[in-house]
Formats: sequence, C-alpha cells, structure tokens
Amino acid sequence: MNGSHEHCFLNPSGIRYVVGCWAAAPGCVAEGERSAVWTWFPGYAWQVELCRSCSTHLGWSFHAATSFYALIRELLL
Repeated sequence: MNGSHEHCFLNPSGIRYVVGCWAAAPGCVAEGERSAVWTWFPGYAWQVELCRSCSTHLGWSFHAATSFYALIRELLL
C-alpha cells in the first residue's frame, strides 16, 4: 500500500502503531461499523479486525474499490 508493506501511524490518542499490509487475513473477523474518520489511508474506510480464535484486536481492514488489512506487527510475531 502506498509503495510499502510496512507503515507507522499515530492514532488520535497518540498511540504509535507499526502495521504490515496484506491482501487477505483469514484469521481475522471484522468488528463494528466501517468509518472514514481519521483514516490512515485517504479514500479508504477502516474497520476493526479481531483474532478469529481469541478476539484480540489485531488491526484494521480498509475498504474502498479494493480492500486490504493493516495488522499490528508486534502482535503477529
């Protein structure tokens, strides 16, 4: 995404996230509504993604004409 697999962002509370982007994340399940507020990728609405097995927050999916997953790197190691 935007020429890179890995990105670093701050959320509105100042929490820093390093995410990796993937086309698919079969171990994730979406939670809540999509939102375009404070999106890290302009033109994309985001949605929280949880671990399908334990419900831990793993990152976000981003949706526009195409979709992708931005998952928190430290949680995937």
